[in-house]
Amino acid sequence: MKKAVLALLISGGLPVASHAQSSVTLYGAIGGGMRWTNGLKGGSAVGFNNNIIAPNEFGFFGKEDLGGNLQVIFRLEGAFNSGTGALKTSGTIFSQASYVGLVSDYGRLTLGRQLNANEDFAIQIDPILGSGQSLAIEPGVVFDANYFTLDSRFNNTIKYMGSAGGLRFGASYSPGGVAGNTRAGTNYSGAVMYQWGVALAGISYQKTWNAAATQWAQTFQTGGSLQLGPARLYLSYADLGVSAVSDTAPKRRDHIPGGGIVWLPTLSLQFTAAFYDDIASHLGNAPSASGHKVTTYALAQYFLSKQTEVYAEVDYNGFSGAYRFDPSNIAALGISSGTRSTTGVSVGLMTRF
Repeated sequence: MKKAVLALLISGGLPVASHAQSSVTLYGAIGGGMRWTNGLKGGSAVGFNNNIIAPNEFGFFGKEDLGGNLQVIFRLEGAFNSGTGALKTSGTIFSQASYVGLVSDYGRLTLGRQLNANEDFAIQIDPILGSGQSLAIEPGVVFDANYFTLDSRFNNTIKYMGSAGGLRFGASYSPGGVAGNTRAGTNYSGAVMYQWGVALAGISYQKTWNAAATQWAQTFQTGGSLQLGPARLYLSYADLGVSAVSDTAPKRRDHIPGGGIVWLPTLSLQFTAAFYDDIASHLGNAPSASGHKVTTYALAQYFLSKQTEVYAEVDYNGFSGAYRFDPSNIAALGISSGTRSTTGVSVGLMTRF
């Protein structure tokens, strides 16, 4: 649970603005355990599980009521490795979020490092709500995040989110800031979704240019979820296209259907399972470089309290065709070139505050 820390800040001698309708909250999560993985370079390995199912993070969320149903908000959020204490992103304290914004009856406007509008929708149709910390269980980082950097957040982002009844919508723009080139390093996205009681459905789009504006990647995504008693079902489909640097090279194209289920048989026990099938052509923009990547995982969580849980997780990634030699997966998963599959098993303990 999140705890207000104004008293702590005051007792520590840090300046805090005095306002009857303002607050600052400290929150976070930390977990760890053990993980076994095969298919790696050199064989299988047993190592520390740096909380694969959710980020180890800490953050501050603040808000101030300005009157007239207008609030100013801010969020500073960082991530770290629980096994070593190192920052998740070297040299960046608040890698997960760093933004300020306004909230009113007309919507929410935020400015800074954050998820874009396309990712906001992608989280809603993901059984683990985009919290996976490895490509082994979160393949969406390839087509929902920045394709060229695999960064799940976008810098210098201007985002608006609004709602009307069950309708929710949003748009974002991340300028590159390169003089004389309005495309270099930019991203723009949009999303629309609708909630009908126990059902949610929507669609989103994003386009990202690389730092030199010589290549772009775009994603169309649709999907939804449905609550049926103690279970929630998820279906999704994403279409990724990546332009080629040269006119003679083909465009990469991926079709990625996915689905999953979250089942709560009791208040203390939760089971999650999901699958994704990435059907790719022209990987690396190379002719005839086609292949499949199948990602599946199953997760069991037992909640000792509202804040603390123990969990066990197993994941499988299978590769065929050109996907066996894809450099992004080789680097991210630590596998050998030509590997046909890799399996991981994790157990861990996590607590939130």
